[in-house]
Amino acid sequence: MSEHLRNIGGAVLGWVVMFACVFVLMAGFWMMLGADGAFQAGSWEVSGTWNFGSIVIGLIAAVVGGLVCAKVSADKRGVWMLVALVVVLGVASALPGAPMADAATGVRPPDLSMTEAMLTAQQPGWVAWLNPVLGAVGALFGARLVKSD
Repeated sequence: MSEHLRNIGGAVLGWVVMFACVFVLMAGFWMMLGADGAFQAGSWEVSGTWNFGSIVIGLIAAVVGGLVCAKVSADKRGVWMLVALVVVLGVASALPGAPMADAATGVRPPDLSMTEAMLTAQQPGWVAWLNPVLGAVGALFGARLVKSD
């Protein structure tokens, strides 16, 4: 029973670490790019630079989360729990009608806050579907970086 709880704890901690990494790195990326770099001119659609950066950040976060999960978990089942969690939550958020961003209309104001951007940005659908794949692959790769005893 203890191993099972340790695996669950490892998977949950791995996901929390992934979430925290994404949040911190995306906030830094926003500060670096600002609204004009993160969005297409006068639009609510994110820029190619933002798409590329978000993919890289998601992959980095997944590797770190997988590494943490593997360190905490009793065995490989903890990592597979993390992968399942990432895929299920990622697919649920990519489905049409998922409670993601409220689509903004009209011209985007130039003085947009990061919070407003997170709530209204229009990300391409393919990015939403790529996230769970990259999350799973990154977590598995991160877990492989941990040496087995």
